[in-house]
Amino acid sequence: MSGVAVGLVGIGLVGAGLWARRDVARTLARERIVFGPDREPVVSATAARSLAESIRASTLETTGGRTYSETLSYLGVDGEPTSDASLAAREDGTGHPVENPHVALWLQATTLQTALMQAYLAFRLAELTAGLGASLAIVGAGLAARRRA
Repeated sequence: MSGVAVGLVGIGLVGAGLWARRDVARTLARERIVFGPDREPVVSATAARSLAESIRASTLETTGGRTYSETLSYLGVDGEPTSDASLAAREDGTGHPVENPHVALWLQATTLQTALMQAYLAFRLAELTAGLGASLAIVGAGLAARRRA
């Protein structure tokens, strides 16, 4: 492959990486997610990761430090969590065991964290693509210059 071809591939990768980075930022902006006391919009990799970590910390605080797998499924008749459905309080009308609200909180928090971390990783992958492209463009320029000499 000639130096010119390598350089062109590199330039294409830089363009693809920059386009992908812009696309991720626009997608996040479309969701109008805000974070922190100043309600800053989440439109960057750093902000997405920070918010995901904040959601996790808040969820752990609410659940007394218990992760999803440590959260018991039901609430007993005494209001305390239990994993035994036969010891759980019952919903009026249906008779179903009362679910521990911390389980639903963890599911929602995990969903949000996952989406934010996907955005974070998409930003990083776009940056990696652009960086690789820049490297190839430089190598291609060097090969093309060497060939002419």
